[in-house]
Amino acid sequence: MNSRYYVALALVCVILSGCVLKPVTVSTRHFNLAPIPAGEPRPAAGAGAEHLSIGIGFVKMPSYLLHNSIAVRNGANEIEYLDDALWSERLDESFQQDLAANLAGLLPSDSIYLTDWGHSQVTVTVYISVQQFDVDVTGRGTLIAQWRITVPGSDVPLKSGRTRLERTGASPRGKPEVIAETMSDLAARFSRDLARSIRDATNSKDE
Repeated sequence: MNSRYYVALALVCVILSGCVLKPVTVSTRHFNLAPIPAGEPRPAAGAGAEHLSIGIGFVKMPSYLLHNSIAVRNGANEIEYLDDALWSERLDESFQQDLAANLAGLLPSDSIYLTDWGHSQVTVTVYISVQQFDVDVTGRGTLIAQWRITVPGSDVPLKSGRTRLERTGASPRGKPEVIAETMSDLAARFSRDLARSIRDATNSKDE
């Protein structure tokens, strides 16, 4: 009787230990940048803007942003990566496509070309170099980018500048969707600023 009792007790311990030691599976989530909602009012068209077409070149980004895992800034000199939260595509490509979708809604034109276009296809070209684009552990998002607007075949910019945008949101700890929302909002604000600069540049070119 005692031997059977100990055998049964041993089996229970094995089963329980297996349950306790069983690794917890954490599902991986994938995120992208969301464009400005289609229902947002479109600005009034300026002179000559009806025929505006835009070419957006490769978006340059620092290498720390080109990992699949989403980056979180922890202080000035440390970057953490979330193993269970990934970008659905490279962030530089996602930013370029998001910008194109936003400009198509913000400007009176849907002729937006990415990376490769013919000389006669575009009115202006836009080149962007992102220096920082992330959210820190407290929820503060930052986008710093240099940009220039040129006409095809010319290296002399019609307009250029450096944009710095910040947004304070909830802490991303355990909520990676907060990062995607904050960065989408920053990209939307950058798109609005760039759209205004494109309108100003093309209007001054036609004067």
